[in-house]
Amino acid sequence: MKFHDVPEHDFGVLPVPVFALVIARAAAGVVLVLNSVRKVWELPGGFIDAGESPRSAAIRELAEEAGCVARDTRWLGLVEVDDSRPLFGALLYCEVDDAPAEFTSTETLGIDFWRGDHAPAPLGATDAALLRKFA
Repeated sequence: MKFHDVPEHDFGVLPVPVFALVIARAAAGVVLVLNSVRKVWELPGGFIDAGESPRSAAIRELAEEAGCVARDTRWLGLVEVDDSRPLFGALLYCEVDDAPAEFTSTETLGIDFWRGDHAPAPLGATDAALLRKFA
């Protein structure tokens, strides 16, 4: 995983992001969801729909995967991951006023919270690196 500190509307020579992730801070900690396919805890996020901005995708994914409403969303940069080829994603941060204690969806099997003294396992490698850097 590589992080690129670039402005929200000017990626320079880097590709346009195809996915968006959000570090959502709630009173209980940073929101994590248990991915129903990969069976790992990860930051809410997913692919950006056609015509959708990375910011809108992150906000939508947070609502769909964790039942949370984003507040004070801000851009952090681009994440580069290698998934048999390089993929670029937007990384955003937000505050969450009300996070449910329990939540499931078609994409997630549960919700939990990351704090310095608590990390659910297994935690996705990219997500762990991003939490260490930003949370």
